Amino acid sequence: MARIEMRFNGRKIASAAQLQRELTRSMEKHVEDSLKKAAGPGVRMKKTREGYSFEGSPEQIERMKKRLR
Repeated sequence: MARIEMRFNGRKIASAAQLQRELTRSMEKHVEDSLKKAAGPGVRMKKTREGYSFEGSPEQIERMKKRLR
């Protein structure tokens, strides 16, 4: 039986389940980094069970909303 190994972001992957986990992890990290960048300085970001929560002044929140469009 042949065994296929590959690397994704520096990690060895030998099964479909591992590939799925790594792709999910990579996607979630990208989303979180993009949200942090859009929030900018002065806006606090919290990860909650339902998603993400942001705290800041109304002006900062509006600016963040414009950046996300």
